[in-house]
Amino acid sequence: MTLYPIDNVLTDQKINELQGIIQRHADVYNWPALKEEVLASLTENLTIYSTLRDLMSEAFEMMMFDQDGYIVHIDDRFSSQLGYEKEELIYRHYRLLHAGVHDETFYEQMWKTLSHYNMWEGDICSKAKEGTMIWHRTKLVRMTDSLFVSFRIDINDVKNEESRVIEALNDDYAKVLQQLMNLVFRVQKNKQTGEYYFVLIEGKLSKKLNINSETIYNQSLDSLVEGEELACLISEIDKVFSGEEVVFKHRHGAHLLYSLVSPIVENGEVIEAVGSSVDITSLEEAEQRVKHLAFFDSLTDLPNRTKLREDLKIGVEKANDTQPFAILYCDIDRLKYINDTLGEYIGDQVIQVIAKRLKETLPTNSQLYRFGGDEFVVVINGSKAHADRVSEAMLNKIKQPINIHGNEFFVTCSIGISFYGEDGVDAEGLMNHASIAVHYCKMTGRNNRLFYSPKMNNMYNDILFMEGELRKALYNDEFELFYQPQLDVATGEVTGLEALIRWPHKEKGNIPPSDFIPLAEETGLIVQLGEWVIKKACRQHVEWVDKGHNPIKIAVNVSAVELQRYDFADKVATIIEETNMNPTYLEIEITENSVMQNTEDCIQTMKALQKMGVSLSIDDFGTGYSSFGYLRKFPINYLKIDQSFVKNALEESSSAEIIKAMIQLAHTFGLKVVAEGVEEQPILDLLQQQQCDYYQGYFFSKPIPSNDLEKLLYNQRAV
Repeated sequence: MTLYPIDNVLTDQKINELQGIIQRHADVYNWPALKEEVLASLTENLTIYSTLRDLMSEAFEMMMFDQDGYIVHIDDRFSSQLGYEKEELIYRHYRLLHAGVHDETFYEQMWKTLSHYNMWEGDICSKAKEGTMIWHRTKLVRMTDSLFVSFRIDINDVKNEESRVIEALNDDYAKVLQQLMNLVFRVQKNKQTGEYYFVLIEGKLSKKLNINSETIYNQSLDSLVEGEELACLISEIDKVFSGEEVVFKHRHGAHLLYSLVSPIVENGEVIEAVGSSVDITSLEEAEQRVKHLAFFDSLTDLPNRTKLREDLKIGVEKANDTQPFAILYCDIDRLKYINDTLGEYIGDQVIQVIAKRLKETLPTNSQLYRFGGDEFVVVINGSKAHADRVSEAMLNKIKQPINIHGNEFFVTCSIGISFYGEDGVDAEGLMNHASIAVHYCKMTGRNNRLFYSPKMNNMYNDILFMEGELRKALYNDEFELFYQPQLDVATGEVTGLEALIRWPHKEKGNIPPSDFIPLAEETGLIVQLGEWVIKKACRQHVEWVDKGHNPIKIAVNVSAVELQRYDFADKVATIIEETNMNPTYLEIEITENSVMQNTEDCIQTMKALQKMGVSLSIDDFGTGYSSFGYLRKFPINYLKIDQSFVKNALEESSSAEIIKAMIQLAHTFGLKVVAEGVEEQPILDLLQQQQCDYYQGYFFSKPIPSNDLEKLLYNQRAV
């Protein structure tokens, strides 16, 4: 704690002047007998007065910074006083504010004290943006290993008025004390009864506390305080009369006071206790708010990542075979695409809905945390079977439709589970293994829960390797497009092509799309990959036309992620213009599930594509929501029957009936039907009987490179 240096204030001349003042009041002070005692008391009171000036104002500013000294938060008052916008200071080093008044030793000692005691107090001079110097009384508090908070009070006026304060000290002693913002008191002890009583209590704080200083003189402590506060005060003053200096907090009514009490020693005996108190109610409340900010998420008010780490350390220490616990790492699937398409405001509301649903679902023996972004963590006590039941309930609760401002969302999540003892015995290991299980879950289809197993480590390493290779492949243009013909069921004529991406890896050989497409979606690379496919298909079409081939429709698959982007239609328009592609020969295939999220926005995108002349088809129809009512609203041209129905049509009568119903339904809405996965003549015969329009599959050709496709089409025409 910083003290105003007394030796700079009370020079010999000043002491002589003070002696003169006291001598003029000898009838009050009994000067001949009390001279030395009064001077000692005066000096001590001046010291206490100076030490407690650092918290005399409630007009404090707050700043938060990390262990490297970079500012992570600053309040409006502080930044405004310094002449900066908040954005100019956030993530800048606090060295920016150095005024050059303090040397390196000052800051080294500050950090040393802060490291040892978790707190430092003192006066710091900062430089405002315009170059002026501003003094602050500062209290630094370590909140966590990596987070520090600075409370600052503007003391420019104090610094500027120090000379006037010193002059005021030359006036009547009691009059000076009455002007103090804080509370100053003196306590003496009755040697016969051992009872403590006030001989002085002054300061403006006394008025705030409703203390009548005139009636307190020579009254016992219980005339002012009672109960727990009285017991606390007596206990601390006992220590003072034993020769200690004490600092403590105590409540007086609705106020929290911070008091410093020191002994006055004469001839080796404590004759008096001199104390000062400051009202820190507002500061304490602010510290609690800061602590809450440090350990709780501002959006959901759930405990955050920092709180989770602290709680896990305690949980691991207490864990045993009779009280096991599990980590449920919940990652919301594709939430970032809601942020991209509808904005973070809607995304934040979705997060709040999910947090509320999880709190309603979880049992009392669990604790929910928001780990960050779209991630939640649940710590739950109990067996693996119990954790499994809870995770299933979480999945079912989250996937229920969410309605916000007229938008309906179908959000799912992936949950990775690690169990104390089996999957780790420390917080880091448990979280790491739960995270690996989440990634494994996402790569195997999402909307599921998986317990961690050691075999996932190899898969996780493969994912990391694959992600790096995927980025390199995009950069080096290592992908290829294969094409599968689509034929007229009635005539057998090739009427279109479906472009399918292939990845011939230099070391691993051909990597199937089922392995790298989910990874591309998870990492966000699917957008770049999708643009590459559309551009490549358009260029290939133009190249064939330039060679003299008849133009033929090319269908390109688009993921839900791409379709949900607000600028997707603009991207397609740009590609068409760059490649000089005739848009009437481009077909965009979208999955049924992709248009069931943010449906109205998807319809607007589809209408924009249709307006350009681009055809649209629903792929894998019948495998998802199967919302037939939307077929009338979607501006589509084709409906593709998923191959799972086509392949089983001869063995399962239900599949054949489904195919029949789909064809009739599509024709009712004026749509053409494409059957996928046709591999034998009887299936084709069935499609002809049901008047299906087009088909594709191995019966005619598997997907083949562009050069082989040219030969195939040439031979067909030659026949």
